[in-house]
Amino acid sequence: MRLVAAVAAAALLAGCSGDDDKESAPPTAAEPTVSEPTTTVAPPPVPPDTTGSIAAAVARVLPSVVSVQTSSFGGGEGGGSGVIFDRAGLILTNNHVVEGTTSVSVSFNDGRHGEPLPAVVVGTEPGRDLAVLRVEARNLTPVQLARSSALRLGDPVIAIGFPLDLGGPTVTSGIVSGLDRTIEGPNGDLTGLLQTDAAINPGNSGGPLVDRAGRLVGINTAGIREDGTEGIGFAIAIDGALPVIDELSRGAPSSAGWLGISFSSVDSESAAVQLGLDSSTRGAAVTAVYPGGPGAKADLAVGDVIIAADDVPIRNANALQKAIAAREIGDEIDLEVIDSRGPRLATVAVARRTPGALP
Repeated sequence: MRLVAAVAAAALLAGCSGDDDKESAPPTAAEPTVSEPTTTVAPPPVPPDTTGSIAAAVARVLPSVVSVQTSSFGGGEGGGSGVIFDRAGLILTNNHVVEGTTSVSVSFNDGRHGEPLPAVVVGTEPGRDLAVLRVEARNLTPVQLARSSALRLGDPVIAIGFPLDLGGPTVTSGIVSGLDRTIEGPNGDLTGLLQTDAAINPGNSGGPLVDRAGRLVGINTAGIREDGTEGIGFAIAIDGALPVIDELSRGAPSSAGWLGISFSSVDSESAAVQLGLDSSTRGAAVTAVYPGGPGAKADLAVGDVIIAADDVPIRNANALQKAIAAREIGDEIDLEVIDSRGPRLATVAVARRTPGALP
């Protein structure tokens, strides 16, 4: 069965908690960060536990659950959730929680870190909606892992996160309603998802879906919002996520080619208008230009919106990512770019991304 969920209507990626003004903030710039490669050390996964009380499971996992707060260009703010994956400061969340942000901070529930800590983005994989953050902290409490492949329909699961700015963690419970689901996300299809009827709301994104022993089986990513539809949420199965997490945490690039820029989708009238463009404009907005990279050499700037690549229309960030992936290292791409001053052309050479470089 394949569920298709439009980002604006059917599927609400749950990471953008906050008021309407905050949610409508335009794609934004992020200061480049350079992170030292980190090796993920995680305990071997074990089969999910379907026994035990919900309260005991929550008490066990809560020190590993964090609240992620973000800021973006123009004063926009957002939020999501995350889960500690390594004692040395690695935190797992969704890509859409941190995409296009200027700063990220993390608040803890371990009773030892009273103030939020700034976080850097170690790496992202938009196609899997995963991101790895790092904070300067030690002796954190990493989540324990279970094998999502051992889950059966009807197994009990618990979702934990920080939805709707309610002031603290929220716990919902349910069952595994479906396995190996596919939905449409902002950067392409998300596949191999777990479906659950545990409530997943805005702000839950990046938080853990755990078994009755408090062990991680999935990363909450989306909930369906349609008239007459209730109790349909999705989580990224941890078995499929582990290789991506390991790659990102080591600073390895998720793809060979890049343009030396970060970008996010301009796929709504409000996003286009806030960038000073006609409301019909669609494309990929440049949110960061990395010094010395191909984009900087081609004079791309934050706020530029790429609307075509080699005369092929670019309607969102995913389209641009696919255009880059289709080129070889050293190929040049002719970009049609527009900003508030008008259109122009830019030619950018595809370069090989080095480990630690952000997408």
